[in-house]
Amino acid sequence: MDIMLQLLSAGVIAALVTGVFSLIIAAKNNKRLIELENNKQEFTVAQERFKGLRDAYNELVRMLPEEELLGHFIMNLPSKADFHETGLSDAYEIAERNIKILFSHFQRYCYLLSDDQQKDVSALIGQIDDVTKCIVDVASGLQTYSTAENKASNEPLNILIRERIVKAAEFEEMYHNLYKHNLSKLSNSK
Repeated sequence: MDIMLQLLSAGVIAALVTGVFSLIIAAKNNKRLIELENNKQEFTVAQERFKGLRDAYNELVRMLPEEELLGHFIMNLPSKADFHETGLSDAYEIAERNIKILFSHFQRYCYLLSDDQQKDVSALIGQIDDVTKCIVDVASGLQTYSTAENKASNEPLNILIRERIVKAAEFEEMYHNLYKHNLSKLSNSK
């Protein structure tokens, strides 16, 4: 009987030790499976984001190809004299058209950009709106009081128009570069 009790005790102890090791191995395997599932989900999200960014960028380039960018127009003017004669009004019209295209694109695809990038784009749009308001105020002859925030309203109209053109060119460049940078970053992380 004594031998049987010792054998049963040894069997119980062996079963307990085996059970503890099985439990530890199962916990480690479960942790690995959770990590694999999280990685799979992150990859799927990154893959969908990349596809969305690629599609949005392709649409942006289709809607606003490089040869229609404001910077391309200005760089290809025959001379600076041309710019002062006809280029300023042409550049303003191009800036107006391109801002509308970019703003419309931003409204549709802003969710693909990070919060900081969205804030940067919104801030630049706000600056363009402020300059536009000053242009309207000066062109309509409205008298505005001068503050640090509204000092541009006292500027001559041509300077304000040039400032808006420059802001529009900054907007074009920044917006295109955001998509290029995000696509490059995601494609390198794969």
